[in-house]
Amino acid sequence: MDRVTGERVKHRHIYEILHQSILRGDYQKDERIPTETDLAKQFSTSRPTVARALARLRKEGLIERRPGSGTYVRYADKSRRILSFGLLIPGLGETEIFEPICGHMAEAADENGFRLIWSGSMSESVEERQRHIECLAQRYVQEKVDGVFFSPLELTTEKDTINTRIVQFFDEAGIPVVLMDRDVVSFPLRSKYDLVGVDNLRIGYIMAQHLIEHGCTRLKFVARPYSASTVRLRALGYEEALRKAGLKPEPDGSNAVNIGDVEDHEFLRKLVHGDGTVGIVCANDTTAARLMHHVSEMGYDIPGQVRVVSIDDVKYARFLRVPLTTYRQPLKNIAAVAIEMMLARVSKPKILTRTVYLDGELIIRRSCGCA
Repeated sequence: MDRVTGERVKHRHIYEILHQSILRGDYQKDERIPTETDLAKQFSTSRPTVARALARLRKEGLIERRPGSGTYVRYADKSRRILSFGLLIPGLGETEIFEPICGHMAEAADENGFRLIWSGSMSESVEERQRHIECLAQRYVQEKVDGVFFSPLELTTEKDTINTRIVQFFDEAGIPVVLMDRDVVSFPLRSKYDLVGVDNLRIGYIMAQHLIEHGCTRLKFVARPYSASTVRLRALGYEEALRKAGLKPEPDGSNAVNIGDVEDHEFLRKLVHGDGTVGIVCANDTTAARLMHHVSEMGYDIPGQVRVVSIDDVKYARFLRVPLTTYRQPLKNIAAVAIEMMLARVSKPKILTRTVYLDGELIIRRSCGCA
């Protein structure tokens, strides 16, 4: 963790500790709190980091500085609540777009005076993630948060049942939900919850069309089993691009959707076998990185024999042995729109359900053979 990131985490930690202490009544109204110097020693950090946490508490009206005297608790009116929102991101350790999205949302919370409880499962075990998010959902209900940003669970056969159970849990508690990136139901169904993300149908079309325009006539779409509903949309977009180009499914699996384990060499042999170069549209960058690693190990040349494109533009995509051509998601804008949707939903609970799709951009690198 770099110094700047460490300071951000530390200041949020100090803020949370003092915030809870004031709300619990550990510090009473008009009681003086420790000085910046004392707090810096207590939390083993710098005075500027402490000052940043105190500035946020002042902005929220919980404390006030009295010149020549010190900083005192101002909070007393229990009816004046600071809005609190929970982040429920089971794929935080699996899908790397969520870490920067959560970071942008945390910055917005600092700037706009609401609390953001940030927690997600970093475990690679689907079972561990499942248990974690269900426990976290119960915690959010117990803490009576004002809303939850939820990215539904994927990569498990039970994902639909679990996701439905979680949103129903929030419904029963009267807690609004804004979905991040994906719905809790599969296309063409649409749930009743607000949703912000990208137009996955269009993106799947764009990535397949890019390969077709650069000479690929043998294409394959690759995804892992039980992927999120967004992946189905990307596959449908891919199929529409092929249909428009007049490319029909072949006996060897070309011009079709392929679901399997990209670390299984037998699956990969069937995927890349055939005459001429094969163009592969991966459901996301995580799948693409693993596929490219194992295909290279098997002796295939990228992009000579296998051209690869993907979706997300995670931070390591440009640093792969063969830099990855991908579609960059507008992560900062997704975070901003999600917050705007939540604030609107809290202030006007009966407004119509909204779906917001944001545009990103195609990033061309060497893996598609076009750079």
